[in-house]
Amino acid sequence: MTIKRVLTLALAAAAANFFSPVLAEELATCGQATYYPTEYTCHNDKTLCPTQYSLPTKPCAGSGGCYPPEQFSCGEDGVLRTLPSATSPFTLTVWGVRSAYRNQTVRACGGYLAIGANARQCHACTAAGGTNCGVYRNQTVFLTDGRMASAVPGHQYWYINPRDGLLAYTPALAPSALPPAANSTQVGWNATTPITYPTVPNQEFAGLNVKIHENGFFVWDKEGAMSHWWFACLVTLPGGGVSTARSWRIYAPVIPDKRDCELVKIVAKAQVDERAGVYKYV
Repeated sequence: MTIKRVLTLALAAAAANFFSPVLAEELATCGQATYYPTEYTCHNDKTLCPTQYSLPTKPCAGSGGCYPPEQFSCGEDGVLRTLPSATSPFTLTVWGVRSAYRNQTVRACGGYLAIGANARQCHACTAAGGTNCGVYRNQTVFLTDGRMASAVPGHQYWYINPRDGLLAYTPALAPSALPPAANSTQVGWNATTPITYPTVPNQEFAGLNVKIHENGFFVWDKEGAMSHWWFACLVTLPGGGVSTARSWRIYAPVIPDKRDCELVKIVAKAQVDERAGVYKYV
């Protein structure tokens, strides 16, 4: 068998494996129409609405189209209204076209926020000083005033690094480095000037510009230009192969041409018990 023949068969096999999930999917019916269930959702056996980044959309009769329920609600009058801002603690989940991004819980470890099977959840607590470590759980929980749901003195804050868009969090900050107290009506904390993280020389962190919908999209607001998109960027840990020891870090689209990244959406699941957080994220 010639090398050309071997390559032809290999490419054919690869193509078959790549397309087999799509070809294997059976068509469903919605009224008089047929559709692929991974691409559309059928409502009342008559209306098809597209699935966007693995999130189904819904019909709104008054608007004449479909809408993402993570951004809008459809009133009885048929008018679309933007969801209210979140007011309670929340967790974050990432959604995307690839299965690796679907309903993936954002986890905190090492100052980074990431998703994936190898995205670790790192926290610590000691009983020194009478701390009752038993009252804390181990979820990555966020507060709308910019804090992480941690109880360590000085608090910890989530933020977007202005240089590369990395969604990250601080360790406990010294009192002199704390941002101004958040206004009770404010969504996210906004430092009037960058703050210096005390243990990393010359490292500045900007305030947040984030819109958080109640049980809806987690949106980056750059000077009034709302972006519903984020990047999930592949990180292979030292010693990890192509399919091992990988996670995806989350970035706001500050840099538009990041490598090994794909666009995703982030949903805030609100009304989470703050005590589901930890004593300290490490």
